[in-house]
This record gives sequence, structure tokens and C-alpha cells, in this order.
Amino acid sequence: MPCVRAARARPRWSTSIVEQAAETADGLPVPERLERKTWQAISGIQRFYLRMLDMETSGASKLDNDQSFAKAFRVDDDAAMMASTNPNAGRLKAVTEFEPRDLTDRTELGATPLAALFIAIREFLADKDPEIVMANLRDAIPDDLHRRPLLIDMTAFIAAKARGLGIRRAAEAIAKPMRNQRLQ
Repeated sequence: MPCVRAARARPRWSTSIVEQAAETADGLPVPERLERKTWQAISGIQRFYLRMLDMETSGASKLDNDQSFAKAFRVDDDAAMMASTNPNAGRLKAVTEFEPRDLTDRTELGATPLAALFIAIREFLADKDPEIVMANLRDAIPDDLHRRPLLIDMTAFIAAKARGLGIRRAAEAIAKPMRNQRLQ
């Protein structure tokens, strides 16, 4: 009988640790250059990527950061987001390092506005017509006009934090027409 009680107690304890980690992650300061409203509106996988990108910008690259934030943000497959999982040199994938299959609706990241932004940045870098890139982005995000402030904020964040100059320039080139877009 004591073994049964111990087995029942353990899942509650594990659940409470995950909940506590999630509450801690929610209580962390919003990454610099990202609006609180955006942070509150995005999913865990998006928070994970943007938080880790912010940390990498400040020089933090330990794998334990990745694993801690993955648990806190309830990310199912953090390894899919990582270019390197070396313990002292963990590194996120850059926008250009994601495979097209990583950005489909079948993946945790693929069904998010952040993935749609990654695709738009990749198309821009591939010299696709900017008007087509913007039309594809609008088509990929339901209710894009309502989500425009969120998209602009995340794109500007990527423009400020991404490692590659090309990625930063592409992100800014995508943010600019969204800022200037008028309701018709």
C-alpha cells in the first residue's frame, strides 16, 4: 500500500514543478525590444525561440538554458529548434537553417505566426518579389490585420537580434510595409 501512495504522489509533484516553471517563465521580464502585449499573446514555442534568441544576443549559449526554458514554456521538441546541442555551446537555428518541413503545420513551430515570418524572411532572401512575399505572409496568417502589431513587433525583434546581417535586413524589409499598410 505505501508504494501505491508514493506512485500517486509523484505525478502531482511533477505537475506542480512544471506549473511552477511555467509561472516563473511567465514572470520573467519580456525580452528587450519586444512588447509585453506581444509576449502575452504568443505561444510557448514562439516565446522559447524569441527568449533564446535574446539570450544568445547577450552571450548565453549553455544547453541547460535551452532545456530549462523548453520545460518552462512547455515546448515538446526543443531539439528541433537547435542548431547545436553541445552542452556549453548550445545554439538556436537561424531562420535560414530551418528545413521547409520544420515550418509546416505538422510541427509545433509551423502552425505559428513566427513560422510564417520565417518563411517570409526566407522568401525575401531568395529574391522573391517583395509584393508576393507580403501577399504570402498575409495569406498564411488568419486575421493578419488584427495580428499586424504582433507581427511587426516580432519581425522588428528578429531584425534587431538575429545573428546574420541578411536575416536582419530581410526582417526589417518585411516589417516596413506592414507598418505602412493602410486599411482599405
